[in-house]
Amino acid sequence: MDIEMAALQYCMSKQDETMKATFREAIRMRDEKTAGTILFEGLQAFGPLYPLHLIHTCYDSVCSLYDELSIEPAIRLDTLADIKLWTQTYADSHGLETGLTQVFWIARHLCARILRLGRLQFEPACLKAPFRIYRVEDSARLVTIAEANLACDANGYCTDEEKSSFITTLAEDGLMLQAHVVDGRQGNVAAKPTLFDKAALHCIADATTEVLHLHIPAGERLIGNAVDASLTQAKAFFPAHRVAVCTSWLLDPALSLVADTESNIVQFMERFSKFPVPFQTPQIFERVFGFTATAEDIPQWKATTTLQRSIQRALCEGVTFRTMGGYFLLE
Repeated sequence: MDIEMAALQYCMSKQDETMKATFREAIRMRDEKTAGTILFEGLQAFGPLYPLHLIHTCYDSVCSLYDELSIEPAIRLDTLADIKLWTQTYADSHGLETGLTQVFWIARHLCARILRLGRLQFEPACLKAPFRIYRVEDSARLVTIAEANLACDANGYCTDEEKSSFITTLAEDGLMLQAHVVDGRQGNVAAKPTLFDKAALHCIADATTEVLHLHIPAGERLIGNAVDASLTQAKAFFPAHRVAVCTSWLLDPALSLVADTESNIVQFMERFSKFPVPFQTPQIFERVFGFTATAEDIPQWKATTTLQRSIQRALCEGVTFRTMGGYFLLE
């Protein structure tokens, strides 16, 4: 059933009219939480085709918002192309049926909270992660420290408190700062705190600082020149933002064990100074093998790519894969 035919069914419902009105107002106000909630309620009430119907019906409101924000049509079209990507993802896992379930994610695009500029997507928002980024005085050196009460395993990665080997501490006064340093290459936290002279540190970002969150849409290679061009666009579009932040499997240092050092994904990973993030299943499994893949599935998976086979071998050799956070300066 296509969207136009489904619309005939939905239009018989008073709930549909109410949802349309609320959805249009949410778009006008750039209220992505309400927009996502309406899409989700429609998904639950009418099924996975309904979010596409609602977006299609209210698309003029989306265009008006982008126009009011002086966002050119080409950027709008590139940004909203993510709807097609996630519709295809749904079809691939549901016997080619049409539908959309990633509604809270897409609501951020519809409200122009996320914009695609070239190869990458960008979203201004607070860092939120429990870390501080400092520049050391009279140098280009950056230092990342963990806030207090971060539970870490023996290797310095995030874990549940009951499984932790240590919990970070932070103490500071007007002169000194003592905290656990994060290794920017491996993304793990030191077990023992380090003492710093606060006068030598300039804080670039903490959890409350608005940074530029970077997202990586599927469908194209991460060619270095394309990434550079995208970042150049982002610096021009968001001139007030100094720090780019990303959370992804593509930031995992373990990628260097399964891909060539000159490969696009390893080169992309090495742009970032890493920090640990909590996760359940490493994102690499769903992105490389499929959205239903779990760690238990991988050894028996029928590998069809070199990267899949390399990951299988690495797991057999005891390599641990992680979803990682990271940042770099937009300078």
